[in-house]
Amino acid sequence: MTLDDFNNVSFTDDHIRVLASLSGITISDDEISEVANRFSSLISELYKLNELDLSDIQPVVIFPETGAV
Repeated sequence: MTLDDFNNVSFTDDHIRVLASLSGITISDDEISEVANRFSSLISELYKLNELDLSDIQPVVIFPETGAV
């Protein structure tokens, strides 16, 4: 799946159930639709980060390689 695939993605009830199970979260059947809508909105907002110009941003080393000073 590419980043473009996430732009207009929609999540089914089954997707949400699987994600909830993998995350260890309990979601009732009454909440599935709302969670799917919120998750789709979140992914859509995150997708907008692709439009940022990060060419002048330098990476930050969080976990330096062994032996690096």
